[in-house]
Amino acid sequence: MLLRYGLTPAAALVLLAAGCGGGGGSGAQPTPTATPTSTASVVTFSPAAVTLNNPTAPSLSAAQSSFTVDLTAFDSSGAPLTPTASNPITVNLYGVPAGVITPTTLKITSGTTATFQYNGGYFPNPIALQAWIADPAGGAAIGVTQIVGQNRLPCSAFGSQSYQVPLQDTVPDPLQVYAAVGKNSPQATDFQIYTIDTGSLGTIVPIGDINSSDVIGPGAPGVKFYDSSGNTYSGNYYLATVSIQLSGGAIVQTHPIEVLAIDKAYCSGSRTKECEKHPPQPTLRYLGVGFDRENAGSGDLFASPAQNAFLQLTDAADGTDIAQGYTLSQNGVTLGVTSASASGFSMISLSPSSKAAGEWATMPGCFGFPGIVKEPFCGSLLLDVGISEMFLDLARSSIPRKADSHDFVPSGTQMSIAAGDVSNPAMSYSFTAVSQGQQPSGLAPDYVQWIKKPNVFVNTGRYPLLGFNYLYDAQCGQTGFAQVQ
Repeated sequence: MLLRYGLTPAAALVLLAAGCGGGGGSGAQPTPTATPTSTASVVTFSPAAVTLNNPTAPSLSAAQSSFTVDLTAFDSSGAPLTPTASNPITVNLYGVPAGVITPTTLKITSGTTATFQYNGGYFPNPIALQAWIADPAGGAAIGVTQIVGQNRLPCSAFGSQSYQVPLQDTVPDPLQVYAAVGKNSPQATDFQIYTIDTGSLGTIVPIGDINSSDVIGPGAPGVKFYDSSGNTYSGNYYLATVSIQLSGGAIVQTHPIEVLAIDKAYCSGSRTKECEKHPPQPTLRYLGVGFDRENAGSGDLFASPAQNAFLQLTDAADGTDIAQGYTLSQNGVTLGVTSASASGFSMISLSPSSKAAGEWATMPGCFGFPGIVKEPFCGSLLLDVGISEMFLDLARSSIPRKADSHDFVPSGTQMSIAAGDVSNPAMSYSFTAVSQGQQPSGLAPDYVQWIKKPNVFVNTGRYPLLGFNYLYDAQCGQTGFAQVQ
């Protein structure tokens, strides 16, 4: 789903295709039952994320050290919660190689600090740090952050484990898989269709799907707003596992992560006629697995890779043998990056993100108009499998006159796309633009729309997957493309 100009996700037609639209209802627009605040039902951390002087290979070691994290919990009214012996703050670490950081679980019964010992050992992925405390008034205060290495890992240190996930629907339609959220031991009947979205972050689940005995919460109230449709979903955050169905019927599961369980859906903000005509329903099942998609909107607390279900897998080795990342193709999903799954890809190195510790910035890329202007426009590129259209950000004064017709690229216009270095792109293709309602061909999107923002940015939509497989390696920070025949 689209994150325009690094802001909020979008695309009404995709949401409808994913089962979150449809008719029904009176068209009334309810509001959230609670107004999210910055502290209600959350646990905050100081420092916001821990950075350790990590070795870059298993054969190396760094100096031993200790570190302390200060945790502050707030109840549903935003007042501080004081831990006690009968109601402690529970702290868990996930993804820690044996003995590297101790303890991996503790309970704070007084004060607000947690102290850990680091033995200087290698850890392949950012480590999830999670804390919660019961609210005497009901529900819980919840918080997640990460422990990250200050030294970048080499991009040859892949994991040894990966998982094959079959697609239930694929390009040109949304990519969909079977998953179950909020059930620690899901049964076959618990699995539902979830849509994959690389243009947003966070798992969204209808409240009726989760099992209250298997989750922690409700935590803070939350709102997810999709700006090009006006579709808005609200509910509460929970700590819950996400189970993903693999080929052959087996499953792979995350450790508990923050998810948004929704019980309301409505049109708000810059709503569209489509949203007014088909008000959304609180039935959205979504796996937002994009990087650099953190959202600072009110009520949207998805702000860390620790909340990305595809990156928080666990197994008998606590996920330490899984290199965080995934591959998407027309035929399926591979969770975890190995030497085999990365073979044949042309890679793009990513820069560290300034938004969140352990996150990577959007990949570089270009769009051009051969025959209209000589040089392409280069900035950043997002392959967003949540939408079927393409969006271009460019200052209004820089838009070629022949490429603009009422905020859309005119039908018949020749366009080119390049991911990575324009002189040696990891992915490049050309297409002829079409207007809304026309049938696109090749890798062309349903239509191309100008957003007219000062950043140079292209959201390609999902149609590049018709010609290229896509890889995201969160462990070392790279994306890759492999052309398919």
